[in-house]
Amino acid sequence: MKSQNVTVLCQEGLHLRIASRIAKIAQQSGGSVHIHCNKGCPRANACSVLELLTLGATAGTPLEIVADGPNEEGVLLKMSEVFKSSDAV
Repeated sequence: MKSQNVTVLCQEGLHLRIASRIAKIAQQSGGSVHIHCNKGCPRANACSVLELLTLGATAGTPLEIVADGPNEEGVLLKMSEVFKSSDAV
């Protein structure tokens, strides 16, 4: 199990387009991927767009991505790239 911290950079927060990209990566991972909101919110299954949206992550919100299974590092890298590039979305 590996984890990585990211920050929501997009002005609109964690919106549908970003959540869809994250869910697609998680679904293809072959393992378990969850995202924790560091402000005390429950964790979200990263395969579920709806659960990701219910985090209510606004711009500047720190998140922790936790991956368990095959290619954990690759999954974390792909997801962190989505969050890094999401400021231009």
